[in-house]
Amino acid sequence: MEVAVKKFLREVEHRRYDDFLAEVSIINRLRHKNIVPLISWSYNQGEPILIYEYMTNGGQRQHQQEQEAQAPIGKWQTRHSITKDIAVGLHYVHHEHEPMVLHRDIKASNIMLDSTFRARLGDFGIASTVAVDRSSVTGIVGTWGYIAPEYAMTYRSTRQTDTYAFGVLILEIVTGNKNGDVPPEDDHITDWVWRLHREGRLLEAVDSTVPTAVDDFVTEEAERLLLLGLACTNPNPSNRPSMKEAVQVITKLAPPPDVPLERPTFMWPPEDWRLRNSV
Repeated sequence: MEVAVKKFLREVEHRRYDDFLAEVSIINRLRHKNIVPLISWSYNQGEPILIYEYMTNGGQRQHQQEQEAQAPIGKWQTRHSITKDIAVGLHYVHHEHEPMVLHRDIKASNIMLDSTFRARLGDFGIASTVAVDRSSVTGIVGTWGYIAPEYAMTYRSTRQTDTYAFGVLILEIVTGNKNGDVPPEDDHITDWVWRLHREGRLLEAVDSTVPTAVDDFVTEEAERLLLLGLACTNPNPSNRPSMKEAVQVITKLAPPPDVPLERPTFMWPPEDWRLRNSV
């Protein structure tokens, strides 16, 4: 079996050890087909390492700009499957695993692809467990471009902040663009896709290599995912779908979300802030 070795390189030794313990304490307990499996770990002579199963097809980010329709990552079926895999993995850590785990850094480079292009969540280095009587953890981490507006203000990670990052990732997968690769009049991929939605041109956001013009089935799935991406990146966290709802939309057990043409105004504090602040 081929493996991938993760080393911890912080110059301060005790911080390096803390990083190692934080990740191994979480990933060692996660068992799911859509999470990169930990094979073993070592702390030999003060050098902490984690040994993961090697993902043959690397990270989703390195395939992000793969525009060739004949390439596996360029095929619509593969893109749709990757989106579903990520959603199922997030549903597991959010709703099935006890205690709940927040990934806190969902992004293309942290999605790994195995030999069959099954997507798996990777890099739980800044993930955090959440006590059963809590709904959030504090501390600003993550990657700009995937950070929810309320997270940038409160430094609180929640299921909803993971959902926001997942929504950005959906939009990247369907459009084939990084979240900053947008027309000059837009600042972010969410601005661009929401503008097209408002103008009745939502399908123009779909990667040009995806055959929406000749395949009604693909057109319906692409539109469904774009609407889900917009719903997940709703500026107001209470209006984002849960990962359970996201999985149902992707697998067609639920209709696409009803997304308004105008992007809602970000409101802070939210209307239910007293309830949220009590947990």
